Amino acid sequence: MRAPPTYEIRIAGRLDDSTLAAFAGLEVTYRDGETLITGQFDQAALHGILEMIRSLGLHLLEARRVPVSPSRRSG
Repeated sequence: MRAPPTYEIRIAGRLDDSTLAAFAGLEVTYRDGETLITGQFDQAALHGILEMIRSLGLHLLEARRVPVSPSRRSG
């Protein structure tokens, strides 16, 4: 069975701790005043995360599928 694709989601600004909790289990990094959330999602999960971003009132900058580097592949 193939793993779901990996996506990077860029959000304007830095998330506070309570908002960050909504993305538990995902890789979250900060770069140049933006929050970068990376994870593996199927289409339904991706749409759910994008809806959550909208409902939290966050400013979505970009969501894109990225190739998985060998260091990011799990087992």
